[in-house]
Amino acid sequence: MSQRELSELTGCDKSTVSVIIKRFEGIGLVERTMGASSGRRGRPSESLRISELSGLLMGVHLEFECLRFVAANVDGRPFASIDRPLPTTPSELGDDVRNGLEALCNEVGRSLSEIRAVGMTLPGLVGSAGGLAESSNLSWDTVAVPDLLRTKIGAPVYVDNDSNASTLAEHLFGVAADLSDFIMLDGSRGIGGGVFIDGRLYRGRSGFSGEMGHIKVVKDGRMCGCGAPGCLSAYICAPALVARSRRVPGISKFSDILAAAEAGNPDVRYLLEEAGQFLGVAMATLINVFDPPAIALGGIIAQIWPYIENSTRQTIQQNAMRTPAREYEIRISTISNSQIPWGGVTLALEGFSNLHPTDPLPW
Repeated sequence: MSQRELSELTGCDKSTVSVIIKRFEGIGLVERTMGASSGRRGRPSESLRISELSGLLMGVHLEFECLRFVAANVDGRPFASIDRPLPTTPSELGDDVRNGLEALCNEVGRSLSEIRAVGMTLPGLVGSAGGLAESSNLSWDTVAVPDLLRTKIGAPVYVDNDSNASTLAEHLFGVAADLSDFIMLDGSRGIGGGVFIDGRLYRGRSGFSGEMGHIKVVKDGRMCGCGAPGCLSAYICAPALVARSRRVPGISKFSDILAAAEAGNPDVRYLLEEAGQFLGVAMATLINVFDPPAIALGGIIAQIWPYIENSTRQTIQQNAMRTPAREYEIRISTISNSQIPWGGVTLALEGFSNLHPTDPLPW
């Protein structure tokens, strides 16, 4: 857009916009181009855009089988990724992240010096200072992630829980882009989520909010990986669904469940309908507590939604208060199951562009 349009959009006077744009040009963040012709006589107007060569944002995803590295330009849109082996111990994390970032830079023909910010997602409870408090899936507890990375990476690093990062990505790039308030539910090996209130991700007193997978849906039910019985994750995450499908011939992994459901296998369809009931109980609780305008569903929940939608909606109607249950909507994520994950670069983008850098978990 043009400087005039920027002035109108921001409410800043033209001279202020001009000063800021000159500073941005000085650091290579924006570049000038000629705008498209309007069909009117005269020269096309000059426009500004973010330079694709103004730097890199990097996402680092500590997943259950690998470290996944994602590169994006400073607009936050991913364009390349690589996978590296998962560290066997937390002490190896700093070197492994550094080496992975270097490998990805080499692959895309860029340098480490171009990295403006790094966002790292962790599958567990992440404190407000960026440390991993606990992760039952990784069997890691009390890992001071900032201390492990501080001396290894020259760019600012922003660390958060993977579901919080997914929630933020859904707001910036996904189905919740037009919402200032919504709740996210997603996951794979476990179920997590995020709460977005008044245009901001709510992280809680210590950074541990959004653990939707540990809403109790069955009294004294199946044991969850957290060590407590009856959690939503114990019934609807991928390992739980696979374990509960063992009696069905040919089921050994989650993709087998999807294939069987698509083929109309009655046992698998029943299992998923039951999982939808458990999800409906949890969603009804969230509706009663938060009265959200929308709940976004991603990850494994988005994948099985065609088979659980009816039972989930019926259970919500049975358990949620009537008025809020009439006024919310369910939105299915279009980016949460992308081959290249968005969460890490979204954290990097939030940190890089935030006007209050002490706010979004930097260190």
